[in-house]
Amino acid sequence: MNKKILLAIVIVIVAAVIGFVIFNKTKTETPKTENQKPASNLTPLTAKYWIETDLISLEKGKAETINPNGAAKLITEVVGQPVSGDLNSDGQADYALVLKQQTENDPGVYYYAAIALVDEAKNIIVGSNAVALGEGIKIEDIAIVNQAVRINYLERKINGDAVAKEPTEPISKSFILDGVMFKELTEKRANAQAEAACTDNRGAWIITTTECKGLSNDWCNKTGGKFENNLCKF
Repeated sequence: MNKKILLAIVIVIVAAVIGFVIFNKTKTETPKTENQKPASNLTPLTAKYWIETDLISLEKGKAETINPNGAAKLITEVVGQPVSGDLNSDGQADYALVLKQQTENDPGVYYYAAIALVDEAKNIIVGSNAVALGEGIKIEDIAIVNQAVRINYLERKINGDAVAKEPTEPISKSFILDGVMFKELTEKRANAQAEAACTDNRGAWIITTTECKGLSNDWCNKTGGKFENNLCKF
């Protein structure tokens, strides 16, 4: 065989082997995109929320803006730690949280309930409208009960024209995503959500006292109830 022809055949074979190796390496190594962020980085502390008539953008759980009713600084903050759970039946963990607002040099502190929905496929988190809870209250706990947000807090007792200095009156309210709006549930609907959470976890619901029997203290705390005498009270 002519030496030139033999050399050409060898070169073709070597090139084919190198091409095969490179092709298979390219298939097994997925290229990384610099700007791509994992869904785990999505946090309600950097979402945007509608509070009253303003769209507030949080950064690390806080925002400072100008009060639309004056030139004073308006401070918005997340209270405590947001809790996670699926709020819109898409199988992804969303967030429920409490926000507070205070105008600089004003003693009044106003509290709101809100949620943030996660879309891992699009890598976005979207905050909701905020629902007013009250002024001068004390948040005790927040939980997600069968896709409803339950918040227990204390408010100041009102006796005629007199208002107590410290919040001592226990209040429990539930909220749910209805279409695109986050809104408060009626007591009847809130109890139905709690009953569903109880029975879905193989507990026994006591309708006359709105209590769940047969489930643990840990489960009760996570779902916004109060555990006493082996019963979870909602």
